[in-house]
Amino acid sequence: MQPPIAIGTVLQNRYRLVSILGQGGFGRTYLVEDEGRFKERCALKELIPVQSGPYVLEKSKELFQREAAILYQIAHPQIPQFRAIFEENQRLFLVQDYVEGMTYRELLLDRTSTGRTFSEAEVLVFIRQILPVLAHIHARGIIHRDISPENIIRRENDKLPVLIDFGVVKELATKVQSPEGTPHATTVGKIGYAPMEQLQSGRATASSDLYALAVTTIVLLTGKEPQELLDQRTLQWNWQQQAQASPGLAAVLNRMLNRSPGDRYQSVSEVAKALDGLTNPQSNQPTVPPAPAVVPTNPSLIATVAVGRSPEPEPLAGSPQPPNRIDPLIEPAGDSFWENPIAAIGLLTGLVILTGFGSWALVGSFLNKPTPKPTPTPPQVISPTPTLTPIPNPLPLPTPTLEP
Repeated sequence: MQPPIAIGTVLQNRYRLVSILGQGGFGRTYLVEDEGRFKERCALKELIPVQSGPYVLEKSKELFQREAAILYQIAHPQIPQFRAIFEENQRLFLVQDYVEGMTYRELLLDRTSTGRTFSEAEVLVFIRQILPVLAHIHARGIIHRDISPENIIRRENDKLPVLIDFGVVKELATKVQSPEGTPHATTVGKIGYAPMEQLQSGRATASSDLYALAVTTIVLLTGKEPQELLDQRTLQWNWQQQAQASPGLAAVLNRMLNRSPGDRYQSVSEVAKALDGLTNPQSNQPTVPPAPAVVPTNPSLIATVAVGRSPEPEPLAGSPQPPNRIDPLIEPAGDSFWENPIAAIGLLTGLVILTGFGSWALVGSFLNKPTPKPTPTPPQVISPTPTLTPIPNPLPLPTPTLEP
């Protein structure tokens, strides 16, 4: 590996090195002053190839320029703006905006020194503020590959998290091949933060970034390193015993930490929806559609809108109570129904229609009724009854009178 560049060196007759911000296996980052822009501070990243030689340098330059073109398209307020790339002394450099603030690693160390960590409310705000950044880069087919507390800065002026140190430089190192075509075995991502499929094969997807974000979150909650939270025998995360987190947040983080990529959230929108369910549980409940309104066919029967009136004053103590009022919406009282001309007209119209229908049905029933045929009456046979005539008794003969 090439040695660091001496502080105070001016590159491209423009960038003066002020200090070294960080160094890793694939690159080095310097703080520089842009003398062409009134000594504005910038971050200068150097790509350090794994191997040296003309072929490696040419391949690195080709991939570096291609990936720089992708970074140039990223325009998000929480991502340092890409400025330029250049080559000098067989070294490749990338220039980005410098972000003033502290990394979340530095913030966590400051808290753990006094026995404190991040609260659930703070990490919820942190996740919600960083998710739009991931959605922005994932929509452009870019995976960060190296999310960790060291690579997220809380910007000083607005306290927003800023995503830095894209894993593009590391990904470039894995793509550089020797003339024989044998790829170099390199690891992209931090051990403990990157998921297993990324460490083993270098394959990274949106769920890989979400996995690393979940690891970063539980580190902020517990103040422990991933190696202390992961059971080395079962490869299960045991972080809930060392953090104060609600069951809902724990369920979301545990799904993001799933070993199987297919069982994790597949996009930022899925995580955001799950978090919305924590703060607004009713958003996940099915919405009951309102009952459909009955539209009258006759425009004259459209009900009028009732206008509210001011409430009547409360009766004073000791004053006679007014008689109970009957709610006209519940039980119509007296002539209140006839005071509504529309309702009365509607009722009378209905009665007329019903009467007409009834009369028509009654007349039809008479017209359609069959005329009964007369049943013939059999002739009445009168049997003569014999009449007995009484025989008159014979008159008695006169008795002769004998004269003396």
